[in-house]
Amino acid sequence: MNRLESRLFWRITLLAIVGILATSFTVAANWDILQKQDPEIRDYMSISFTSTKNGWAVGVSPLELDYPGFVGYTTDGGATWNKAEIDVDAQLANLYFLDDKHGWAIGEKGKIVATTNGKDWEIQTSKVDNPLKGIYFVNKDVGFAVGANDTILSTQTGGRTWKVLQGGQIGAVGDDEATMYNAVQFIDESTGWVAGVHLVPQVSQNSVIQKTMDGGQTWDAQETGAEDVLEDIFFLDGKHGWAVGENGLILHTSNGGDRWTVQMSGTEETLRSIQFADKYMGWAVGGDLGVGVIVHTNDGGKNWEVQDPGDDMVQRFRMNSVFILDKRVWLAGGNGVVLLGK
Repeated sequence: MNRLESRLFWRITLLAIVGILATSFTVAANWDILQKQDPEIRDYMSISFTSTKNGWAVGVSPLELDYPGFVGYTTDGGATWNKAEIDVDAQLANLYFLDDKHGWAIGEKGKIVATTNGKDWEIQTSKVDNPLKGIYFVNKDVGFAVGANDTILSTQTGGRTWKVLQGGQIGAVGDDEATMYNAVQFIDESTGWVAGVHLVPQVSQNSVIQKTMDGGQTWDAQETGAEDVLEDIFFLDGKHGWAVGENGLILHTSNGGDRWTVQMSGTEETLRSIQFADKYMGWAVGGDLGVGVIVHTNDGGKNWEVQDPGDDMVQRFRMNSVFILDKRVWLAGGNGVVLLGK
């Protein structure tokens, strides 16, 4: 090997080592810890903001045996949180706010609660008893909710009345074939997607993404090529979308779901929530008991990096929700931890 070949060899070797290190280590990120732990040790399952100051969270109050459902709100950007005056006899899993007056939250037992002023909440009748996991409103009247056992619901009245589009029956989970929907998003009253998993007990498990173009009346399956449970789906527009789930799975489409491809997330932990600020900047979060994970991309998901929240205690809490508004990024998770991206 001559001198030139030797230099080229070591240069290539050095670049390879740098590449390996870049993908192997957690990247330090700038996060402000707004709340390290909820005063009542509540778990925050979903978070939403309508301004840099006003936000809401829903989740679980483990110390409240009769009313475990928690609805909280903040008026200072997430620094402090107060419990809303409503007793919910079921754990809450997700929420969606259209604006500062119209919000909805869902959870176990087919529970749906809603507000029309951002402060006072009331229980709506979903017509189902099985767990609901995903909710999305196109406007103050038209919305959709999804959940276990093939359940897809819709409303044309802001939730005052709900229609069961499919499913809705309590099934013997673990024994019967069923589709579990965990997330839903629409870009208008007609076009939307649902994500989850199809289970044939002791036989097969397959990731599920379905698309509708007629307001949920009919759904077409989209091929994912994956088997993991999908926990969340996010579309930036009618073409660009992402879905996340078990084993660090991230799926991406640039043609409305006609083709989905895998993006390497850099983690094997379950990813539970994903959002993008634009077609380049995005975050996904997740984890499980004793561990939380944050991954970030600035190139549309071609490359993802695992981020460190900057606190060992916080890193042990499962991250459940990411929300982006006006270039601000909030994360929420177990024990009520809340982070804000700097």
